[in-house]
Amino acid sequence: MTQAEAIQALERAYAQRRAENEADRAERLNEARRLSPAIAHLQGEIASALSEGARSMLLPGDARAAADALKARVGALSGEISARLKGIGLPPDYLDMRYRCRDCRDTGYVGDALQTRCACFERQLLTMQFERAQGNAEHRFERFDPSIFPSEAQRAQAEGARAMCEDYARRAAGAPLNLVLMGASGLGKTFLLDSIAHLLVERGHPALMVTGFRMFEAMRAYHLSDDSGAFEQLLECPCLLIDDLGTEPMFKNITVEYLFTLLNERVAARRRTAIATNLMPVQLIERYGERVVSRLLDRQAAEVVRLTGEDLRLRKN
Repeated sequence: MTQAEAIQALERAYAQRRAENEADRAERLNEARRLSPAIAHLQGEIASALSEGARSMLLPGDARAAADALKARVGALSGEISARLKGIGLPPDYLDMRYRCRDCRDTGYVGDALQTRCACFERQLLTMQFERAQGNAEHRFERFDPSIFPSEAQRAQAEGARAMCEDYARRAAGAPLNLVLMGASGLGKTFLLDSIAHLLVERGHPALMVTGFRMFEAMRAYHLSDDSGAFEQLLECPCLLIDDLGTEPMFKNITVEYLFTLLNERVAARRRTAIATNLMPVQLIERYGERVVSRLLDRQAAEVVRLTGEDLRLRKN
C-alpha cells in the first residue's frame, strides 16, 4: 500500500465514521422525540426560523438586526429543547453530534478550507505505516526469554539491555532522544527494536519503523524529486525506528547528507529515534563521517546499548 492508498483508505474510514455519527444522533433524536413529542415540534420551529432568517437577511434592510433576531429566536427555542430534555432525564447536549475528534469533527482535516491534515489523521497514518513495516509480532518485552543466552555474562548483559529499552519506550518525557543498539549480528537487536515499537504504539505514541534500505529509498526519492512524502514522514514522525543501519546503499550526495539531515532535524525538533546497527563507533565514522556520528551518539541526546557475545542464530541452527 502506497502513502496515497493509505490516505484514501483513511478518508474512507473517516467518511464511515461520520455516517456512524449521524446514525447515532438519529437514534438519540428518535428516543428524545418518543419521550417528549414537543421536541420534534420545537426542532421544526428552529428549521423554519433558520429558513425565514436566511430570507430576511437577503432582503433590503438591516442585515445585522435580522441576524441578531434570528440568533435570539434560535437560542430561545434551543433553551426550550434543553429544558424538555432535562425534564425527561437527559443531559442538555444529548442531541448534539458526537465526534471522536472535536478538532476536525471527524473529517480528518482542519483549517478554513479543510486542507490541513488533523493531528488525529496524521497519527493514524503513521500507525498504518508502522503496521505495514513492523517486524515480528512475537517480539515483545514480555516474551523476552533470558534462557536462550549461552552464558551468564551474556544473559546479564541482555537483561540489562532489555530493561534500558523498555524504559526508553515507557518514558515519553525525560528519555534520551536517540537510542542506539550496537553489536554484531544475532545478539537480539531487532527483537529489542521491535519490542520498543510495539510498546510505543500500545501506549498511544505513533511509531514508524523502517529498515536502513527503506530509509535510503525514501532519501533517494526525495533527492530525485520523485516523492517528498516518505522522507518528510521520517523527519516528522514522533518516534522513528531504523533497523539495520549500515546495510543501506552508499550513494554520493544522498546517503551521508540526508542521514545527517534526518538526525539533525529530529534532534532539533526533540523527536525520538531508535536505531539498531551492526557497526561499532569506528566503523560508523568510517562509513558516515564524524559529523553524522556526532549527531547519532551525542552524549547530551543519546543512549547507547552495546551487545556482545555468541550469535544466537548460529547457536539455534
